[in-house]
Amino acid sequence: LFMGSMFNVLGSCIIILFTTPLVAIIIPFLGLLYFFVQRFYVATSRQLKRLESVSRSPIYTHFNETLLGTSVIRAFGEQERFIHESDQRVDHNQKAYYPSIVANRWLAIRLEFVGNCIVSFAALFAVIARDSLSPGIMGLSISYALQLTASLTWLVRMSSDVETNIIAVEKVKEYCCTGKEAEWQHESPSILPGWPTQGSIDIRGFGLGYRHDLEPGIRNITIAINGKER
Repeated sequence: LFMGSMFNVLGSCIIILFTTPLVAIIIPFLGLLYFFVQRFYVATSRQLKRLESVSRSPIYTHFNETLLGTSVIRAFGEQERFIHESDQRVDHNQKAYYPSIVANRWLAIRLEFVGNCIVSFAALFAVIARDSLSPGIMGLSISYALQLTASLTWLVRMSSDVETNIIAVEKVKEYCCTGKEAEWQHESPSILPGWPTQGSIDIRGFGLGYRHDLEPGIRNITIAINGKER
């Protein structure tokens, strides 16, 4: 789709320039305007997408925990607290999701404006050169200007979406670089010769009191507990 849109843009530009050469004056400036609009949008949308992705996971985690602990939540009467916490997490996610939708609409308005400029200039230059152009050539130029607008808008949107959704690739890379957990089974470390194979407890002269200013309640307890004894 991306390559197809790119070839459509190139083909439309060639036909427009061939039919109305005066459009060559304005196309580079409109192309730069398209580029700067895309760069400005991507720089903002990428960060909003990252924030939205980070704040979305706690919603799923809390929802899963709530489902697993429904009986316990009801038993302790904590329904309102869990509802409030879920609302807070959703609101926190919407703080990043809603601006991303607004940024998307901002891009759409700018792209439509630049596209309308292309059509307007194509029609204007066709009228200026009406003495040397036939009505069919003028109609061809304007129709391909309309097609160029749609193709450029689609091309900018796809390239912007690719750069915005690259956050998922960053997450995969982050998880790939995360250290591995310990193996479920591992070889026992080598034991030094003479290491004891059974434990024992040896208590001598043990005493215990309730407070430091009282006489000890237990005095001079001596006991030896060998391995496998109770």
